[in-house]
Amino acid sequence: MILLSLILAAAPPVLLEPDAGSAHRLHPRRVTASTFLENGWNKHAQNYLPLYVADDDPATAWVEGAKGRGEGEALEWWGPSLTRAKVFRVFVRNGYQKSEKLYRANARPRKVKLEPLVQGETGPQTTGTPVEAELRDVLGWQEVRVPVPERVGGVRLTLVTTYPGATYDDTCLSDLRVYVEGEDPYKAEAETAAFEQVRAYAYERKMAAARNDTKAKVEWAPRYKVETLFEKDFTEKEMLSRPGGVMSVAASDFLATVPEKPAYKAALARAREMAAEFDRVDLNRSGTDSEARKTWTRVKPAQLRPQKAAASAALSAMEDPGLVRVAGLLHLADTTFFEADTTQAQMKARIQKALAQEGRELIACEKRCEKERREAPAESDFTCEEECTGVFSESSGSKSELLEHKASGGEFLQGPLDKPTAFLRGTSEASGNREVWLTFRQTLITYKDQRADSVVVYGNMQGSDDPVFFYVLEWSEKAGKSRLESITAIVVNAQAARVLRYRPASNA
Repeated sequence: MILLSLILAAAPPVLLEPDAGSAHRLHPRRVTASTFLENGWNKHAQNYLPLYVADDDPATAWVEGAKGRGEGEALEWWGPSLTRAKVFRVFVRNGYQKSEKLYRANARPRKVKLEPLVQGETGPQTTGTPVEAELRDVLGWQEVRVPVPERVGGVRLTLVTTYPGATYDDTCLSDLRVYVEGEDPYKAEAETAAFEQVRAYAYERKMAAARNDTKAKVEWAPRYKVETLFEKDFTEKEMLSRPGGVMSVAASDFLATVPEKPAYKAALARAREMAAEFDRVDLNRSGTDSEARKTWTRVKPAQLRPQKAAASAALSAMEDPGLVRVAGLLHLADTTFFEADTTQAQMKARIQKALAQEGRELIACEKRCEKERREAPAESDFTCEEECTGVFSESSGSKSELLEHKASGGEFLQGPLDKPTAFLRGTSEASGNREVWLTFRQTLITYKDQRADSVVVYGNMQGSDDPVFFYVLEWSEKAGKSRLESITAIVVNAQAARVLRYRPASNA
């Protein structure tokens, strides 16, 4: 029955373990929430974070941080972008299931609203039809089926009503799993990797709680709130008149479309300097046309005190994980650099060796194909050469292609190893859903007084709508710790521009 655009689901059955049949399990790339508890009872201010619903551990939980029982608070689970989905099968472990005593002591979700999500130009957007379901007040797993549009990327769970706790008003949710029914190709390796990231995150949080992060120089706020300073969708005329022309992929040309405003004037000026510097060192340039390849030192960084878990929690409101990826490199006291042991000449030799091996494999494949067709003639739309060449098309690239990407990328340092002024990383990543291709992503960090003062994250722009992210960082220093007090993010591509500011937030 559909009522007021909601699908009202029957009370879900209780399960000892989820049984999703032939549906495929998805793992989150990020989980965010409107609030979370920050009282630090478990020795750390970040022990009730949203991502704990994805670690398969009933001893951890998301705990909302609003006054009262948190009715109206919401959790957003973001997985891979799908284009042929049909149904999300959502399994939850209600309440705080570390023990029955804690389960009864804390509040639990009762009626919840589940809304399919898609990432829009200006942020998360609901799509499809919401589902409301009343959860049972019992230990174990419960399932809610959520019909979704073909194009979907996540789900939002909102607390509508709650069961009261015997001792506390805090509403808890131990676990949330998402399985999908649909026709998207399932990428088991990608999902396994995503889950490993969650598990590593949970482990690092436990270690951080044990040591209270006393050694790291960077002290992250529990979370950062976002303020939109500017946003604009460009008209067709504005896109055609962009500096450098519509086909330009120069970072400075993209940034030139952002108007100057008093609220972010200083940050924009710094971002323009960064854009010009990035264009000089851009690893998409051939050979030594990139200043990084020509004059910088090829290095390998060693993060002495990884910050990924704390950064992932603090910056969960950010749509781009670029800062999280380099969190351990934002303060030079938390990292060290070594000269790389692989030269460009050695890399080229490895590429030539891989090409020769692939050539031999191609010849052998064609011979097998021709023999099979002689022995058992059959119609085919492809020649043996075409069929064998396609051997590599189902993966993210042949070995030689991967090596070529690696050779064109790498990690480079400007200045002395112990006092660098800039660091550049270029890496290839598998992208796409129904088809897979390699995306070349670059990150440029500049340093001032041992700390990163700006970061550029640049994707594969040719023929792509991926935006360029410019981050301008402002720090404070207290008791030997550096704290990020402000992050101004300028996000721009050919179609739109946004300026966002992130500052430490409190649920109080």
